[in-house]
Amino acid sequence: SILPASASQGMIALEIFEGSVTKDCFMRFLGENIAPQLNPFLGKHSIIVMDKRSIHHERAIEDLIEGE
Repeated sequence: SILPASASQGMIALEIFEGSVTKDCFMRFLGENIAPQLNPFLGKHSIIVMDKRSIHHERAIEDLIEGE
């Protein structure tokens, strides 16, 4: 599986591994690679776009992104 994250200036994070992306795997990727780069709205790296996969709608994901 591949977990990529890109911004207007190019790739900002990438993880390649065997197996499916689980909630725990996705949470770790966000926590270690994406959340540290996030800024308040309208700042650089302040918006995350995800598809409709069910794990993207978990409250824990929202809390991690919002810094709670």
